[in-house]
Amino acid sequence: MTSPLKFQIKQTPTKASGAGESARCGTFALSQAVSKETDQQHVKRTIETPGCLMYSQKGAVPHLTPDNLRQQSFGGVNVSLEQILQTDQPGSFSKWPETSPIPQFNGCKFTLSEYLRLQDLITFCDLRDYSFAAETFRHPTTPPAKKLASNTDYHTVLSTPKGIRQLTLDDYLKTVRHYRPDVVVALADTIAETTTPNEKRIRKSVERSLKWLDQILLERNGKDGTIADRRVEEEKRRRRERKEKKRNAAAAAKATGERQEQEQEQEQEKVQGENKKEEEIYIEPIPTEPWTDVGLFVAVGGAHLEESRIWSAQESSKKEGVDGFVIDTLSLSALDKDSRLKLVQTSLDHLPTDKPKLLYGLHAPEDVLDAVAMGIDLFDTSYPFQLTEDGKASLYYYGPRPAGQDKSNNDTLRSINLWDDVHGDKFVPILEGCGCYACKDSKHTRAYINHLLKTHEMLATVLLMGHNMYQYSQFFTLVRESIQEGTLQEKSSQFRATFGKEPVRTLEKHPNQITVEAALQKRNQRLEGAEEGVVGVIGMGSGVPVPSLGAAIGVEDIEMEDGNKSNKKRHESEKNGEDGGSKDEVVEKKVKKAAESSSPL
Repeated sequence: MTSPLKFQIKQTPTKASGAGESARCGTFALSQAVSKETDQQHVKRTIETPGCLMYSQKGAVPHLTPDNLRQQSFGGVNVSLEQILQTDQPGSFSKWPETSPIPQFNGCKFTLSEYLRLQDLITFCDLRDYSFAAETFRHPTTPPAKKLASNTDYHTVLSTPKGIRQLTLDDYLKTVRHYRPDVVVALADTIAETTTPNEKRIRKSVERSLKWLDQILLERNGKDGTIADRRVEEEKRRRRERKEKKRNAAAAAKATGERQEQEQEQEQEKVQGENKKEEEIYIEPIPTEPWTDVGLFVAVGGAHLEESRIWSAQESSKKEGVDGFVIDTLSLSALDKDSRLKLVQTSLDHLPTDKPKLLYGLHAPEDVLDAVAMGIDLFDTSYPFQLTEDGKASLYYYGPRPAGQDKSNNDTLRSINLWDDVHGDKFVPILEGCGCYACKDSKHTRAYINHLLKTHEMLATVLLMGHNMYQYSQFFTLVRESIQEGTLQEKSSQFRATFGKEPVRTLEKHPNQITVEAALQKRNQRLEGAEEGVVGVIGMGSGVPVPSLGAAIGVEDIEMEDGNKSNKKRHESEKNGEDGGSKDEVVEKKVKKAAESSSPL
C-alpha cells in the first residue's frame, strides 16, 4: 500500500559524517495526491526535520490566536485523542458530515483538520498527552494525574476532560475513520506508572501493542481488523449458553427425579462439546475501505528492559504499512536522563533509518541536541509552553550571538521570569534583535508584560507564547544548518558551556503569581456570593442578608496597580454620594428598591 506520507532525508556533506553521528536533515510532508483529495483550497505545510509539531490542548495551541498561530514556522499540530474525543463518540459519528459544510470547501472530506480549522497544518493524532504525563513536566495549576485502571486485551483506559473512559479497538478504528487525521499513532498499551514496572507487565504491554498493530494494519488495508476479537467473543457466548443449558437441565431433572437419564444426557453433551471445540467458528467479515489518506506511526515500547525494547522495535519494523515510529519515554520517568537516552538509543538501533522517529518527554534545548545526534527527527513544543505558563521568556541562542542582540544581556541566562519586580521599570524588548511579534520594533517591553501578568491580562501569555515559540523555531533552524555544515557537535558543546543544564522544574509558583491568583480567587468567590444574595432578596421579597459590596469586589484587601486605583476612587465616591450612609446601607437600599419594582403588587 502506498504511504500518504513523504519523508525524504537530505544528503549530508561528508565532513558532517562524524559531527552528529546519526543526525540528519529531511522533510516530512503529505503526498500531493492526498493533499488534493482532502482539501483543494489548502496545501499542507512541510515540516523541516529535525523539527517540531506544535503542542496543543483540546486541538488548540495554547495562548495563540489563529493569526498568531499562522505566523509560526512549524508545519504540524500534535492533537491528543483523549482530550478531544467526546463522551458520546463514536456513537454520535452517524451525525458526522461526510463532506465539509463550509461552502468554499464543498466536496472536500470533513476531517479533523476541518473541524479544528487547521487545514494548512499536518494534524498528528496521538492517543494521550504524553508531554505532561511526568510529574516534573506538569504545571503547578494542573492537579496530579489520576491513577488509571489497568488496560486489558480489549480496551485501553483514557483520562478525558469528562472523566475516565475505556477505548476499545473498535471505537479507536471508528474514530480514525471519521476524524481522518493526517497521521495517527496506533493504539498501544502504554505504561504510565511513575514507578518502575515489573518484567511481566512490560512483556504484556509489548505483546498487546503488537497484537493491536496487526489488527489496525488489516483495517488499513481494507480488511476486517476486529474479526479475531469477535471470534473470541462468539466462543465465550457459546460457552455461556452451554453452561446455562446444563444448569437448566440439571434443575429440571432434579424436579422430576430423572437423575439417571440426566447423567446420560450430560455425558452425550460433553462429547458433543469436545467435538465442537475442534470445529472453527466462522465469523462473517465486515467489509471496510482501505485508509488511503491517513499515515500510521507505531509506539515502540519496552520500558527499561533492553530485550523488550529490542523485541518491540524489531517486530514493529517488520510490519508493512508502518510510516514512522514514536519512541517510548513515558515509562522511563523514574530514571535519570542519561539512562533514558541510553534506552532510547537501544530502540533506535533496531529501527529502519529511512523512516521518521518522534520523541516525547525530552524538551529542553540540550536534551534536544542529544536526541538529534542520535537520529530523532520530530519533537513537540511543550518546552515553550512550559516557559510561558511559568511567566518566563527565552533568551538562549545556538551558535554565535545573533546579529543585533544587545551585549548587555547576561549571556548565561537562558530565560528570564517576567513575574520578577525587577522588570517593572525596564522599557526594553524581551530580547534585542528578536524578530517575534512581541519584540519586533520594540512594540512590547519587559515592563509592559510584567504589568500584564500582574493584572492577569490574557495578552501577557499571548506575547510570551509567541516569543518562546519563535525562539524555539530559530533554535531548530540553526541546528539544521549546523548539521549541513558539519558543526553540530562543536556548536552543541558551545551551547552547553554557555547555558549549562536546564534548571529542574518544580511545582512552585512565583510569589507574585500566587498573590495575584489568590486575590482574583477571593474576589470571584465574593462576587458569586453577592450575586446569590441579590437574587435571593428579589425572589423572596425581603429578609435575606446581603454581603457587603466592598467585600464582594474585594476593595478592602485587593489593590491592583494603575487600573484598579480608579475603581477604588469611584467606589469611595459612590459611598459618599446622594444615597449616603455606609456601604452596606447603600447596597440594602438598592436591593430593596429592586425587590419592590419587581413585586407583582
